[in-house]
Amino acid sequence: MNLTFKKKSFFFKLSSKIDNSNTTYTYRSGWIIKLKNIEKGIGFGEVNPLSKKDLAKCQIQLNQIPKYINSKNISELIKSFHPCIQSAINSALAEIERKIIFQENYYFNEIDQTAILLNPHNALQDLKILQENKFFNSKPLTIKWKVAIQNNVSEEKTLEEILKHLRSNIKLRIDANGSWERKIANRWVDILKDVENIDWLEQPLSTDDIEGLKELNKRIPVALDESLLKYPYLINEWDGWQIRRPSQETNPMHLLKELKDKKGFRSLSTSFETGVGRRWLFHLSSLQLLGLTPKVPGLAMNKNPNSFLFLDEPKSIWDQL
Repeated sequence: MNLTFKKKSFFFKLSSKIDNSNTTYTYRSGWIIKLKNIEKGIGFGEVNPLSKKDLAKCQIQLNQIPKYINSKNISELIKSFHPCIQSAINSALAEIERKIIFQENYYFNEIDQTAILLNPHNALQDLKILQENKFFNSKPLTIKWKVAIQNNVSEEKTLEEILKHLRSNIKLRIDANGSWERKIANRWVDILKDVENIDWLEQPLSTDDIEGLKELNKRIPVALDESLLKYPYLINEWDGWQIRRPSQETNPMHLLKELKDKKGFRSLSTSFETGVGRRWLFHLSSLQLLGLTPKVPGLAMNKNPNSFLFLDEPKSIWDQL
C-alpha cells in the first residue's frame, strides 16, 4: 500500500499545572501525523512524548520518514524509533486499514466517567469540595491522588484525614510515580491494606524494583505504569493492575486485542493527548468498561484547554494547525 506521509507540530498549555514526584507539566507539544492512501483513505496519529529529551529524539526520527513510502517500508523503518512514533504510525495504519473504527460519541465528558485528579498540594480540601456538592452524594466517584511530592510525614497525615472523610461511594487511587523506597511503601500498605475504598497503589516503587512490587501486590492491589513502559514484557507477566497509555506504547492494536479478548486488570490513563490520540483512549476505555474488571479511566479532562486541538474530528484539527 503506497502512502503519503505528512506531519504538523502542535503546542498547548494545560489549563492548570500537573505535579508528580518527578516533574511538573504545564504544557504539551508534539506532532499530528497523517498517512494518506489514494484507494483506502486517511489515517491520523499523534506523537506525544512525555519528556523534552524524547521530544528532540522524535523530531530527528520523524524527519527520517520520507514523504512517499509504502506501508511495509514504513513499518520496518520505525521499528527502532521512539515508541510514541511507532504508536502514531501504527494508529494511522490501523485507521486506514479499518482495523479500528471509531464511534461518533463516547460519553466521557461527565465528572463521574473518569477519575478525578486531586491537587496534590490541597488534596483534602479538593475532596471536601467534592463531597459538599449534593450532586455527587449518590454518584460513584473515583479520585486519584499523586503523592511523594511533599515530605512523607505530611502526606501520611493527609492520608489519615482523607480516609476519615472518604465516603463509601468514592474509590481512591494513590500514585507515587515510582518514588518510594520499600520502607515507606510498606508503611502505606499497613495503613491501607484493610481499606475497602482503595482501587490500587500506582507504581509505588521504582521501575526497576520488580521484586518489591510483586511483594507489595500480595498485600494490596498494585498497578504498574512506568515499569510497563520501561519493561514491556511485564504486560504478559504482571498479574495485577496495569495502567496503560496507548500513545506511549509501540502499538495500541495490542491493547485493543487484549481488551477484545476480555483480559482484565487493565486501566486506561492519559498522557494529555489532543483529540487525535484521545480517540484511542475513549475507544479502548469503552471496551475496558465492558470487560471483566471495569474501572473508570484516568482522562484528566479538566486539564484540557478550550482549543480546536481537542475536537473529536481529526481532519478539523489537522486543517487548523
